[in-house]
Amino acid sequence: MAATRYLSEMFDVRPPHWGLRGDPYLWADMKQDFSAVPFPYEPARLVSDIKRLFREKTGEELTNDACPRVEKYAHGGISSGMVSGHFWLNTAIPLLLALLSIAENNMAEFDSILADGTARFALKSHPCSPN
Repeated sequence: MAATRYLSEMFDVRPPHWGLRGDPYLWADMKQDFSAVPFPYEPARLVSDIKRLFREKTGEELTNDACPRVEKYAHGGISSGMVSGHFWLNTAIPLLLALLSIAENNMAEFDSILADGTARFALKSHPCSPN
């Protein structure tokens, strides 16, 4: 019997870039939120949950123009704690959708991406959009 795997593992893969200085903290925060959520999971539900968590954690709706400052994610500097809606819609969510697809269709490939720790393979072979 295979061990239960959790969506939080997807957050071990770092995006190719961050949007603003608060994004890595929100990424880590969301990882915690998915730590008890097992695979499989519906892609539309993942997008919906990320949008809900973004709103709950930042106080703003997830839009391309959203750029809230979250005190909890502020660790010094002028732009510290700022979170980019554009990053979440155009990089983070597509990456997480790609990783979800890979994990649910080929766990061995997912494990190799986890071992590498970067998004370069996931995004090339599994482009997705957050629609």
